[in-house]
Amino acid sequence: MTHGPEIALDLHFVAAVNDDAVLANNLVRSPIISGGGASLSCYRGAACASKAYNQGLDDCSADIVVFAHQDVFLPDGWEKNLHRAVSAIEREDPDWGVIGAWGVGQSGEYVGHAWSSGLSQRLGGPFDHPIEAKCIDEFVIILRCASGLKFDEGLPHFHFYAADIVLTARAAGMKVYVADIPVIHNSRPVQSYSGGYTDAWNYMRNKWSGTLPVRTMTTPLTRSILPILRGKWRIWRSLRRRLARATDPSIDPRELVRHLDS
Repeated sequence: MTHGPEIALDLHFVAAVNDDAVLANNLVRSPIISGGGASLSCYRGAACASKAYNQGLDDCSADIVVFAHQDVFLPDGWEKNLHRAVSAIEREDPDWGVIGAWGVGQSGEYVGHAWSSGLSQRLGGPFDHPIEAKCIDEFVIILRCASGLKFDEGLPHFHFYAADIVLTARAAGMKVYVADIPVIHNSRPVQSYSGGYTDAWNYMRNKWSGTLPVRTMTTPLTRSILPILRGKWRIWRSLRRRLARATDPSIDPRELVRHLDS
């Protein structure tokens, strides 16, 4: 990969889409995409996130692929922040595997820089150097294509695929980082941990049984089912409060960028 202040990263964006209005209001509005600075491939109707994302990997030849949720907005200059982060990482670790925008550091602290409409708050804030992470959030996942990493198409539905790709990278000897690449996640509040979430959780704890317990961004992977039962209870109990405080996700995300610095 070539670096230098005048040379842009070779980026390609991939999204699994089930709501074109949400896509148009958010990810497609991102200046890096709307201005033609990078291409975007959208995949609809996939049985699981991993199938859509692997198709995106197969269909592109870029150095770096950014997997972003359809409700993510990347502010003006986002790619410059990513360029700085990649350059900083590659000075020490040219064989990195994954970068995220929000996650958990090696000491267990939350790290990153984002706005969440579902939580109606800024997550984290500015920081200098990319931080090695033990897990990342799924709304932005960045892969170095030369890593050879692929998503597990056996993982059902649309949950825990970030946790899985992180564990896969680490098992292959590659590090995972969170970088200061501020984004708007113009999301809705999570309403339940039922159905596909439970299926994916069970799949993951069986797949990674030799490394349990595993920290994730939601429910930890453990041999006991108590964490997922507690998680379901907390989500149900707090739903009314979270719905009441959430930011309207139909808002133009450009109006939310100011919250990244406040």
